[in-house]
Amino acid sequence: MKRLLGLALLLLSVSTVIPAEAAGGCRLRVGWEPWKPYIYQQAGTFHGPEYELLERLAAESGCELEYLERPWARALHELSLGRLDLLYGASRTAEREAFARFSSAYRVEQLQLVVRSGAPAFGSLRDWLEYIPAQRFGLIRGFYYGAQLDPVLRDPQLAERRLEVRSDQQLLQLLQTGRIDAFWVEAFVADGKIAQKGVEVRDLPDVVGEPMHLMFARHVPDTTVERFDQAIVRNLMQAAQRRRLAPSEPLR
Repeated sequence: MKRLLGLALLLLSVSTVIPAEAAGGCRLRVGWEPWKPYIYQQAGTFHGPEYELLERLAAESGCELEYLERPWARALHELSLGRLDLLYGASRTAEREAFARFSSAYRVEQLQLVVRSGAPAFGSLRDWLEYIPAQRFGLIRGFYYGAQLDPVLRDPQLAERRLEVRSDQQLLQLLQTGRIDAFWVEAFVADGKIAQKGVEVRDLPDVVGEPMHLMFARHVPDTTVERFDQAIVRNLMQAAQRRRLAPSEPLR
């Protein structure tokens, strides 16, 4: 995934923050939500390449992970307060650096446009931007759409054309019922939307990919972040050697 702090920050005592390694070992609380095909649960068991990668990186870093289901905006809020230790698939922004630290980039997020069947053809991002004043579009609350798209999508002048919700699934439902005309989603996730009735996915060639990072709460020790960085480098090198993955796909 590929997000900005969307909830007002609450003031808490420092004593309420539990260090990630307070019990002696490395145990990190991970904020997660269903995000097929990256990470999801089936019959109570986690699946998906993002989950598999997180577990591998954690094992190589000497850490155990505890998964706590949270909407993305709430997860950002709780990370900023020290109630969570780790988020994944995060863009690095100045706002987030005020309360979090980031790993090295481990994949590139490429966004695609999801529209109803029969929507006008858009040969480029510029074409879509020229059409945007005449349409309604949806965003995920707290999501950061990259340096290229986010300033446009969150332009105050487009507030009446914009509808923000919690998840991709809600955006899909709004699109199918005609309440919005388009939304942007990560390409690997968009693949699962193509089969939806009445929906098309458009790949605009001039949309620039966004590096994705792991995002750590400030109280997580430097040594833990460094171990994760080392594990990411090892896995990237192994993936390159295997020549299995395109740059925009997740590590597996």
